[in-house]
Amino acid sequence: MGTIWQDLSKELTQAVNAAGKWIVAVDGRSGHTSSGIIWRSDTVITASHSVRQDMGVRVLLETGRPVSARLIGRDRGSDIAVLKLDQELGSPAEFGNTTSLAVGDLTIAVARTRRGNIVASAGIISGMMGEWQVYRTRIDQFIRPDLTLYPGFSGGALIGPDGKVLGLNTSGLMRGKSITIPASTLTRIATEIASKGHVTRPYIGLMMQPVQIPESLQKAAGVDTAIGLLVMHVEPGGPADSAGVLLGDILLKIDSIAFGSLDDVHELLDRKGTGQEVQATLIRGGQKTQATIKIGSRPLG
Repeated sequence: MGTIWQDLSKELTQAVNAAGKWIVAVDGRSGHTSSGIIWRSDTVITASHSVRQDMGVRVLLETGRPVSARLIGRDRGSDIAVLKLDQELGSPAEFGNTTSLAVGDLTIAVARTRRGNIVASAGIISGMMGEWQVYRTRIDQFIRPDLTLYPGFSGGALIGPDGKVLGLNTSGLMRGKSITIPASTLTRIATEIASKGHVTRPYIGLMMQPVQIPESLQKAAGVDTAIGLLVMHVEPGGPADSAGVLLGDILLKIDSIAFGSLDDVHELLDRKGTGQEVQATLIRGGQKTQATIKIGSRPLG
């Protein structure tokens, strides 16, 4: 038993030290540091909520030596921020695949202090789900590690048995609870931020609320949908306004897909993407009508 314990301990230590070369400390809120992952040789990904200032951000290396960094952009919906450095730091992190990750797998959170020390916290994966939405952002997987994110751990990496980065740890998305943004989501969002400086969200320019459609109105309009979305506001000049959608219309379907909530509409639009045209089925004045809406884009920091 002692030999097995020693071997496991040695393997964990080696994994932490190997991943440590990809982890930096980030000073983005007046002396309080978080952690970051070297994404490209001169680019670091960190937790957006821990970068409270846009100017004067510094990245602290192994020796605690500071390097000036510039905030390229952030996405508060996914709690991801991207920093550009004044110099190259070396090889970027190697990202692993989280699709085979399972509840009970042993993982390690790796972070770095402002003095340059590597710190770690270990635990199993306590919760896994598929794709989920948070603040209009699509996260490829819900990953909840059962470990402690001590102060400064947000923005650091979760590593698996092979030592590769499975994702970015944060306590900023679920009221202080520790979750991990998977590597696939990190790459997708960081790439868009690096390219545009922000993440765009598809939108059609409507403010709506769910309503129950009486059977009498369903029969009169010739529809079989019991729940719709009542249009409370149409953004002037927005996509829906340009398509002729009016205040008081009831939105029933988009591309023949019915929905029961605003979240369903947001998810559908996110899947379609900006620039795509969709067919909206509406009730107007007791009659069914159609409108072709071209999905627009709205930057959200």
